[in-house]
Amino acid sequence: MTQWTASVVAQWLGATLEGDPQATFVTVTTDSREAGKGAAFFALDGEKQRGSAYVPVAFGSGCSVVVVPNDWRGAVPAGSAALRVEDPLQALADLAARRRRDWRGPVFAITGSVGKTTAKEMLAHVLHGKGRVLRSPGNFNTVVGLARTLLEAGEEPDLTVLEVGASEPGEIARLARMVAPTAAAVTNVSAAHLQGFGGIGDIRREKLDLLRAVPADGCRVVDGDDAQLVHAAREIGSIVKVGFGPDNDWQATDVRATGEGTEFRLDDGTRGLLPVPGEHQVKNALFAVALAHSAGVAAGEALDALRSFRPVAGRLVLRHHAGVLVADDTYNANPTSMSAALRWFASHSVHGRRALALGDMLELGPDSRALHEELGREVAALEPDLVVFCGPESRAASEVCSQVVGDRCRWTKSPEEAAPFFCAWLRAGDALLVKGSRGMRMERVVDAVLAREAPDAG
Repeated sequence: MTQWTASVVAQWLGATLEGDPQATFVTVTTDSREAGKGAAFFALDGEKQRGSAYVPVAFGSGCSVVVVPNDWRGAVPAGSAALRVEDPLQALADLAARRRRDWRGPVFAITGSVGKTTAKEMLAHVLHGKGRVLRSPGNFNTVVGLARTLLEAGEEPDLTVLEVGASEPGEIARLARMVAPTAAAVTNVSAAHLQGFGGIGDIRREKLDLLRAVPADGCRVVDGDDAQLVHAAREIGSIVKVGFGPDNDWQATDVRATGEGTEFRLDDGTRGLLPVPGEHQVKNALFAVALAHSAGVAAGEALDALRSFRPVAGRLVLRHHAGVLVADDTYNANPTSMSAALRWFASHSVHGRRALALGDMLELGPDSRALHEELGREVAALEPDLVVFCGPESRAASEVCSQVVGDRCRWTKSPEEAAPFFCAWLRAGDALLVKGSRGMRMERVVDAVLAREAPDAG
């Protein structure tokens, strides 16, 4: 890992230094409990507490350097340093941007309302073996997560693959300045984080800030099946379109399920096979193929690599227990991703009965009730053998759905209350789809079903 010296960092950030100018750090953290020897603690304010209140805890844990607001007052232990700045969060972003400027290789950045994590993982998988590949772990898609990814990278990467997220206006522009992408993609624009934005148009403008950061000769990839996104993106510069329609630069056709995977064909005849279910995963693969192609990777080579791709945890992972198929799509949910999961589930061959455990779609703002009512209509159209909605927002979905399917639809306050229904009801040959927003922790239903003992035959 790169070693940072307090005096040099203070100069880069325009910070006021107190303490040992030779104090060093190799990692960064915003959690005082992780601020051990060799770490820099950035004192970020939370909703209820000022980050600077935790500086004594950080120093007590052996922290080398703290980055604090200008008004912080406190003791700096011998051998340590405090850097006073106007905004510690911006200082973290500026330091990460400074590190990024030293890199010469391509930097790919991916955003979108859905699909960005899987597209990122697919692209990193395709690029494996093409040099030192750095990818943001998990969903490290905020200022803090991406800054840690860049600052703790160690040796300069040859290729960098990053996920960029946003929950409020201006966030992507800030992240784009930090990561300075040479190529970028917008996988999708749909109703997610509406509470922070207000409408789809606001979300579209936010996502496109990532494409605006790409140099004129860089690669910008968008969902070519979204006419409004295409129109808006073209105003920024040249774009590459991916999708299922005939006007796309990268078009997937002949998409069909095969066992627990998905087959498709590019418009040039090249065949692809993904060992993950769902038509929506094909579009994620197209983003990976298009971005990798901009770095010189042939489409056929990219598709060959994707044959060994493994699904991201909680994103439509198929699991089996006691003859029951459990489709674990619990990582997150919004109306678009929920519809995609339901379409897949409806088309998937099942020997027995179909059941659904669906949690709230969070952060939808004033549109939440209407969007959950629409979900109830979608589920009712599938005529499941059992559906249990979980959470206060999902009561609206349950009310609409129960009007059609009757007592096959139930509502509970939480996944813990829902789990016993499925543990008692499921039998060999049945299939269960579990999905909901991250805050709902719907994986608790999955865990309960997988932990249950197989029911006695007959």
